[in-house]
Amino acid sequence: MRVDSRDSVSLKPAELDEFGQLLNSVGLRFSDEELDRQVEAFPLVVICHDGTEFCGFMFGSLERVGGTPSILWGPGAARKGKQSLEIIKAMTGELARRASISFPDEDVLVAVRLHQASCYAMLSNYSNVVPRPGYEANGEERAWGRRLAKRFGHEGAFDDRTFRIKHSGRKVPVVPVLDTVGIKSTGGAKIVQLVGPLDASKGEAMVAFGWAIAEDLSAGAFNAAR
Repeated sequence: MRVDSRDSVSLKPAELDEFGQLLNSVGLRFSDEELDRQVEAFPLVVICHDGTEFCGFMFGSLERVGGTPSILWGPGAARKGKQSLEIIKAMTGELARRASISFPDEDVLVAVRLHQASCYAMLSNYSNVVPRPGYEANGEERAWGRRLAKRFGHEGAFDDRTFRIKHSGRKVPVVPVLDTVGIKSTGGAKIVQLVGPLDASKGEAMVAFGWAIAEDLSAGAFNAAR
């Protein structure tokens, strides 16, 4: 399995077509215009191949949100199958590897929009994940939720107590989530209950975030085996 990351503006139309087909296969129907918006919103793209076969992608960003170094997991998906977990881990791990270079000796926030418990479970190796079962977020954490929702483009549809996005109206947008439908591990019943039934195709999602501690990041703790 090979994972490559590069500037998203370098994507070719044929590659964007592959992305659209993969998203469609997991139930997320993105128009060409929506994919173009993601290219503008996220400066990086990570692409995974198994031999010569395309098997997954995700947009991403390494940036400072409110002055804090951050990894943003943008929209993406992995091919359904036994390797889905490995594919997603490889792609998120590539962003962590790049962050260890871009933000040396700093704790880094990691944030994602999700609509499946299996995606939330991908944050389990990070510290102080919010929201989390049995925990009431404090004011600073709720402010982080609002800040991230604004960065992701959902400021008016975000509830800073449940950390959920819910668009309403006659025509609701598909939320550009990181889809993990092929991953069976959900993190347990409490995580399933926390995330609940969300449907990105109906304008629903959750914003969740955690922290990559500087020492762990520099040691490669979040990098997938290469």
